Amino acid sequence: MNDSYEKQIASFIAAGNVVIGKPEKVLGDFSLNFQSGKNSSITFSEGCILNNVSINMENGNGEWKVGKKTYIRGRYFIGAGSKIEIGDQTAMNRHVLIVATEGASITIGKDCLFSDITMSTTDWHSIIDDMTGERINPAKCIVIEDSVWLGENVTIQKGITIGKNSIIGSKALVTKTIPPGSLAVGIPAKIIRENVRWQRALIPMDFLPAEPY
Repeated sequence: MNDSYEKQIASFIAAGNVVIGKPEKVLGDFSLNFQSGKNSSITFSEGCILNNVSINMENGNGEWKVGKKTYIRGRYFIGAGSKIEIGDQTAMNRHVLIVATEGASITIGKDCLFSDITMSTTDWHSIIDDMTGERINPAKCIVIEDSVWLGENVTIQKGITIGKNSIIGSKALVTKTIPPGSLAVGIPAKIIRENVRWQRALIPMDFLPAEPY
């Protein structure tokens, strides 16, 4: 096990936090920033692998949980009272940025596949109604259901649910909830096909030529 990982986890526990389980492997860099935060928990399920992972729980009272046989990469920010949960066999092929703050949660289902994606429950800054002086942009939870494929550089806005078996094309910006079995692409993401699903293995298929002018 990575020496840096062991030292940071020991410090995290000594500060009044909880760690359940151990990753199968820790590859590359590992960073756990909690400052003086307490009462947070991290759960590693059987067979999970970490590869260049950074976890920030500096405000305490957060929860980060990864399922069985997951392959985890990227940066994770968990604010006080917030939670990130990643289901069994979900994999990150490239860097991700996942942010759950202001008490909102991000729930990711089983057997999902992500590549260089971003999702956040917050806008990071307040938007104020000048008439009332009240903030009008609350944090919102995000739900990614089972077997969702998010392509390269996809961004998921707060308050979104992406239904089971859906596929989001490269560089899409998801601003509305996507029903199960949908293929959505573009900025903003629009559904271009329904009643679809995906699988990791490529089924043999004849190629097509490039379209002419």
